[in-house]
Amino acid sequence: MNDLSPKNKTPLYRGEWEVFLQKILHSEFAPKWNANIGDRIERDDYIFVKNFEKELLNYKSETFQNFSPDFEWLNRTKFSSNFYFKHLSGRNNKEKFSSIPFTTREDLQSHLTEIIPFDEHLTRMVINPTSGTTGQPILCPNHPKSIGCYVPLIKYSLLKHGVILDEAPDKTIAIQLCYQKETIVYATYHSLSNGATFAKINLDPDSWRNENHIDLFINELKPEILTGDPYSLESAMKKGILYKPKAIHSTALYLNQVLKKDLETHFQCPVINSYSLNETGPVAYSCPVHTEWMHILPHDLYVECIPTNNDSIGEIVVTGGRNPFFPLVRYKTGDYGEMDFSPCECKDPSPKLKLIEGRKPVYFLNNKTETINPVDVARILRMTDGIYQFQVIQKTILNFEVNLSVSEKFQNKEMDGLKEKFLNLFGHKTNINFNTKFTLNGKKVIPFINEIIPKDNELVI
Repeated sequence: MNDLSPKNKTPLYRGEWEVFLQKILHSEFAPKWNANIGDRIERDDYIFVKNFEKELLNYKSETFQNFSPDFEWLNRTKFSSNFYFKHLSGRNNKEKFSSIPFTTREDLQSHLTEIIPFDEHLTRMVINPTSGTTGQPILCPNHPKSIGCYVPLIKYSLLKHGVILDEAPDKTIAIQLCYQKETIVYATYHSLSNGATFAKINLDPDSWRNENHIDLFINELKPEILTGDPYSLESAMKKGILYKPKAIHSTALYLNQVLKKDLETHFQCPVINSYSLNETGPVAYSCPVHTEWMHILPHDLYVECIPTNNDSIGEIVVTGGRNPFFPLVRYKTGDYGEMDFSPCECKDPSPKLKLIEGRKPVYFLNNKTETINPVDVARILRMTDGIYQFQVIQKTILNFEVNLSVSEKFQNKEMDGLKEKFLNLFGHKTNINFNTKFTLNGKKVIPFINEIIPKDNELVI
């Protein structure tokens, strides 16, 4: 088990951090660890993140004046990225900002090497493939220092809900809950949290020597907060996990208000919804007063809602960020919402955002009526060569329709392998109807549909 210590991947490692982590790794209730993850934070990265935190708190103070793009950043981006040089030519000023062409998901897939600034050293680059559920993933390049900025952003959202973290080497700052057939499971310490530990666990029974150990392990670690997507959090509630953290931080997917209230009742703590993209990191967090709204979180990210029908609802578009390898200029997220610039009782001066059409994949059911995470379905499809875009529809318990947009190299042998993986996931009595004539229309496709769940009782995650 000693080879799972992340000290060689944690440049600011201190020996006293190891004591508590080893207790976690060797716990009799521990999951089946399968990864070794360190934060890769170096001294300069640490200073960068701490300065970012100061700027964030200053921006969020009562002296907040306006919400606008960073035109100095746009000017630097214009002269360091071949892709954006054309986009920003004559437009990187306040008067002409709205005329800047949008950046699309297809641009990120097809022109990544032109988007990456040519004056950046690539030795610190980390690749984070998008885990989204629509189409092929984007290979998002990132830097440890920009990933490290998640810490102050999450801490600020917790602070606004009355939660202050105890960051110490003998504390577990958070446990991230997942519920997938396959995912990495690890424990580590974090330089930006004074060496406090962090663990990612999988609620799937196969990830444990004994399924009863899940609740025992969480209670043994006593994490300050629990994090996870709504699917995993609901699964934890249904499994009867009784631990009461200071707060729950819901990430990645749309959190239904009904589920939010049930989670708060079960875990007896605030549940903070967040809107986050792999391309940007955290974008917004739920207002403690108006819980259906979310405040824009980072001070270096400009958010627009571009209306489609002359009303307040529009596609969410983002500009800026702190990732040196991945500048985003008017990037169309494919998500929809509306914005409110009026003052808020919670005293956060940033505009509010309400997701209107977030990423809302529904549960699938196998032939034993057990729920299946759509992330597992997405993984199968993404790992099959030649699939451009997909849509999976559950017609009945035993009948699925899978619509695919495929390349010319997609062959029958891929189809045979794909069908076998689906049957292993949903049961061998399941009928899978594949359609490879799926037409791309340029719009964001609803990737997962369950027609056997009535709309009024839709299990949205």
